[in-house]
Amino acid sequence: MKRTNQWSLHHFFYYMLAVALTISACKKGDTGPQGEKGDKGDKGDTGQTGQPGSKGDPGTANVQYSAWLDLAFTLDQGSNVYFTQINEPKVTDELLSNGEIKVYVNLGTPANKVITALPYRSGNAVITPFFATGIIELNANGNASTFTDPANGNKFLQYRYILVPGGTHVRMNKQIDWNNYEEVKAHLGLKD
Repeated sequence: MKRTNQWSLHHFFYYMLAVALTISACKKGDTGPQGEKGDKGDKGDTGQTGQPGSKGDPGTANVQYSAWLDLAFTLDQGSNVYFTQINEPKVTDELLSNGEIKVYVNLGTPANKVITALPYRSGNAVITPFFATGIIELNANGNASTFTDPANGNKFLQYRYILVPGGTHVRMNKQIDWNNYEEVKAHLGLKD
């Protein structure tokens, strides 16, 4: 498994910062004289009223979510970063450009959930999601793999993702705090 090429994003941000600083340092010249006002155009004819459309799908119909996943992280020796990848063909260029992807981690057990949105930061622990066409990658500064406690058989560190296509009415109907899993779960009707 090979990590997504994230160093280019890092360099892109530095490039954009340099461009912004260059543009902001430019000085504007004197304002030229105002041109003459043009004539008002004629009003066009009113078009015909169209046929009413069919009722659309409910707002959350296109939202998709995974089950709670057991993930194994691998250490990338070159960067000293632990990572895992979820192959998801529904992560398309269209979704990356116009939709929303949220990833959650259950820090508790399946029966006693403690869920938070990624990126997750607590003390020195960091888990961050990255998205590319067909891939959801999670990076961590320590091994964030799902594990089972041998003393009681409980699983910890399970992951779930939610895909919200662009244009889905979930965003428009109600402002959702996407970082509040309980609010997202209630609004979308997610099943555990």
